[in-house]
Amino acid sequence: MALYLTDSSIWIGARKHPGTYLPQLLVDRIAGDEIATCVPIALEVLTGPPSGAELDQDWAAVWQHLRWLPIAQPTLERAVELLRGLAHTTDGAHRRRPIDYIIAACTEAADDVILWHWDSDLTLICDFAEITHEAEHARAVAHGISA
Repeated sequence: MALYLTDSSIWIGARKHPGTYLPQLLVDRIAGDEIATCVPIALEVLTGPPSGAELDQDWAAVWQHLRWLPIAQPTLERAVELLRGLAHTTDGAHRRRPIDYIIAACTEAADDVILWHWDSDLTLICDFAEITHEAEHARAVAHGISA
């Protein structure tokens, strides 16, 4: 069974496109215990609920039950290495959101984890570092939705 570190782009995309395949795929993967998270992703997603009560509801229903991947100092150092390496490919290639480097490095540090995302910057970082990932772009387009 695959374990997916599910980026905020998937969580937000599922909320933004109710009634499409994406929320159901997310629910199915949650039910199958295939979803993991980490602090940076949770911080991005959990800023979305408009109130503390709604945030607590999301936390109790979903987030507290997920597998949490650690982010230790070596993971943060690897994030900087990824940025520096990408900077030497082409000018400006490294200009991505800092949190994306941390999420990619977290995926790389975990055993047998796939980064599931809908983010072209993560595609670029993961392809550069050969980090296993599942980009949602093509499937979303095939279903007629866009980020």
